[in-house]
Amino acid sequence: MTTELTLLNDRMPRLGWLDIAERKSGAIRLAPAEAQPEPKNLRRIKSEVQRRWGVVPLVDMRKEAVLRTGCLDAVTSVSGGGSLSAEVLAERLLLVIYAYGTNTGIKAVASGGHGHTEDELRYVRRRYLTPETARQIAIEIANATFAARSTELWGQGSTAVASDSTHVRAYDQNLFTEWHSRYGGRGVLIYWHVEKKSLAIHSQLINCTASEVAAMAEGAMRHGTTMDVEANYTDSHGQSEIEFGVTRLLNFDLLPRIKRINNVKLYRPVAGEPDAYPQLTPALTRPIRWELIAQ
Repeated sequence: MTTELTLLNDRMPRLGWLDIAERKSGAIRLAPAEAQPEPKNLRRIKSEVQRRWGVVPLVDMRKEAVLRTGCLDAVTSVSGGGSLSAEVLAERLLLVIYAYGTNTGIKAVASGGHGHTEDELRYVRRRYLTPETARQIAIEIANATFAARSTELWGQGSTAVASDSTHVRAYDQNLFTEWHSRYGGRGVLIYWHVEKKSLAIHSQLINCTASEVAAMAEGAMRHGTTMDVEANYTDSHGQSEIEFGVTRLLNFDLLPRIKRINNVKLYRPVAGEPDAYPQLTPALTRPIRWELIAQ
């Protein structure tokens, strides 16, 4: 850690976006980040995709993913049996996943001209589509996407994810519904882990009062895909001082946005060297008590 602080101290004069000085509002100040330029060929790619494929229905995209990945092959009944043929089961699972994934609802989806009734779809939902099954389907699609990506087009595989929660409103009668003070409404929280190229590798249901710090570590450890997570970007709610040490032990870097960074204090690595890091002095406080950490 002493070496890292020394390097940081040496590089400080060249960081135009960082200013550390004595001030009442806090020692650390970050300059606003400048907007990055739009990639040179982005508009041309969008135009070509629109010209070649136009608007593709979402259910057709899901069907193509199922055919290419075989993600429904391992789906079995919760009772271990089942008399439905593989083709019929796949069609009904596609419709049920579409109903829940788009929030359209099974009743509305059942009104289409596909030949499957609402009762048949609800039966498949109860007997086949468990939370664990849905998670395994998502893992299969993610792994197939990683394997199919061309490095010439997409570059090397990503090793970083970004995580955050989404507040989903729910009826009061739902046993999981809670009031969330920050979002100002009743519902539940879904905590997502999304890799650099916008593919979700993990999602989990958490309570509105639960710590997002624990959810961040849980998803980075137990996403179940072939991705090797080496870094996790998150917001202020997904980080804590203790978690910086925990993620280091778990062998991935915690890279949060700290909202109140102007109030952050840095601890000196050793005692007796008050002038060792002159560029960091305004933000430094007492030495670290290593003996307490060892205990």
